[in-house]
Amino acid sequence: MADLDSLVRVRKHTVEQKQKIVAELYRRADELKAQKQTMLEQLDLEREKAGEMGVEMLSYFGPYEDAVKMRAEEIDEKMIALEARIQIALDDVRTAFSEYKKIEITSRKRKEQELAVLNKKENDALDEIAIEGFRRRTEE
Repeated sequence: MADLDSLVRVRKHTVEQKQKIVAELYRRADELKAQKQTMLEQLDLEREKAGEMGVEMLSYFGPYEDAVKMRAEEIDEKMIALEARIQIALDDVRTAFSEYKKIEITSRKRKEQELAVLNKKENDALDEIAIEGFRRRTEE
């Protein structure tokens, strides 16, 4: 039977690489969330400052607020697309892990079978030696 150790290593490496991709996607999602949160906090801060400065500043603040809200919507759209990519990547990891486990289990079962065959041959040889020794003693 073929040795599956190298195939097990390749599959394990594949799973690890796919997990790294998923981790990178999650990192990007966290960055986008943090970016949006920072923008909205900055907007609130600017809103307070504009209110303190008077009515003339409110005319400048409106377009700024619209631009920030538009940017927040763009981030939301990127997040939706990123979430879809994350789900696809997670499915890919699950599939790769499933294939890895199948190969690993098959390899382990083959090794167990080979060991069982080897143990049987060894036991048969020892039994033959014991029987031969018993036969010699009984003949004497």
